[in-house]
Amino acid sequence: MSSDEAQDQGTRDQHEQLLQAFSYHVKQGGFAQLLFNARGEGLAEYEEMLIAVGAPRAQAFYVRAIRSALADTSGYEAFLADWNAPAGLDLRSSLQLLSIEYLTGEPSIDDETQAWSQG
Repeated sequence: MSSDEAQDQGTRDQHEQLLQAFSYHVKQGGFAQLLFNARGEGLAEYEEMLIAVGAPRAQAFYVRAIRSALADTSGYEAFLADWNAPAGLDLRSSLQLLSIEYLTGEPSIDDETQAWSQG
């Protein structure tokens, strides 16, 4: 395997790990769970992965979630410090509503990424 092939495989492996984490967290607890568990780390990598794997709907909702967090930085910081923090309740509620909209719509993350997963 050449170094370029190894790098491509490494990138694909990283995208697969991020895709699995994204899918798990959003399906289990919505965008609030995803952002809480990410703790502010790797947020750009999630968006890059969603673009790379061909998930424009998931990416658009993810961007909406990030914008919600950035619009309420004090609430976001309180939320990251404590899931139940009163100061983060509005943000958490907003993210939960966004998650319901995403999870009840089509296409799902699995449908969007099917071609990439098979490639």
